[in-house]
Amino acid sequence: MLSDLTSEAGGVLLLAFIPAVLFAFFLLVANIVLLAKEGASPRNVLGILLGVFLVLGTIGVFNIYSLLDRVMDVHSYAGYCFSLAIENIWAIICVYFQSLMLATIYVSAKAMRHMPKGVREYVIILGCYVRPDGKPGGALKRRIDVALDFARRQKKRTGVPPILVLSGGRGSDENIPEAEAMRRYIQSRNYTGELMIEDESRTTQENFKFSRRKILDDTKQAKRLERVVFATTDFHVFRSGVIASKLGFVRPEGIPAKSPWYFYYNALVREFIANLNSERKMHIFNVAAIASLMSLAILVGYLFDLM
Repeated sequence: MLSDLTSEAGGVLLLAFIPAVLFAFFLLVANIVLLAKEGASPRNVLGILLGVFLVLGTIGVFNIYSLLDRVMDVHSYAGYCFSLAIENIWAIICVYFQSLMLATIYVSAKAMRHMPKGVREYVIILGCYVRPDGKPGGALKRRIDVALDFARRQKKRTGVPPILVLSGGRGSDENIPEAEAMRRYIQSRNYTGELMIEDESRTTQENFKFSRRKILDDTKQAKRLERVVFATTDFHVFRSGVIASKLGFVRPEGIPAKSPWYFYYNALVREFIANLNSERKMHIFNVAAIASLMSLAILVGYLFDLM
């Protein structure tokens, strides 16, 4: 029973090997284009690193005996049980993270294709990089544009545009706060709707936290948090919605701004890692529990000569 149970993880990895190789190759191509267009940086090679992990992690499972045979006798009973434990722990952990990655890709793709409906009172525009000349970078400009489009369509439909909450402080490499860059750009687009400025935040969590404070100070009604949407880049919608939910926003929905294809996949890897990090205690516990239970099961099998 133990053998049948643990072999399922190896079977999943075997089936996933070709898709993993293809996905790794696609990440490599996208990263090469990204590096060519935006230059080298640690975060711009995350896709390559994940692709290497996918391929080597899968190959490693099916070569564990030859690897361990260099340092121990895997043909003895004890050596066989030890190598079996390592193989199965490795395989199940790989499947665990592959499943999380597939789930992240699925829900992120679903979130980025969803467009909020109904009348909204506030649109929070999440801050992003500002150029040295004080103008919004490409990603921030696209976020502003989709928010303006949403606001104008709502005004045309209902006569009442939402209040735009411009959320973003000044980064260490920026000359002005992101909220101020947004304000100037919106004015250049001849938008006359009401604006609310939040220029202290430095992270997505602070974007929502400080914007929530501004909205509640403006209305004194917590129910207003039910009528808030946010504008951000497509790959960022899912994680932003999770953060907003944790901070008290009710059913937060995102307005997705399309990102270049070569940037999207590398950024999705970053989002996956950020999601893992946000719930790292749970994942550490899960991995530790998997390793412990598998080791215990094989130890019992070894002690009672069941393997």
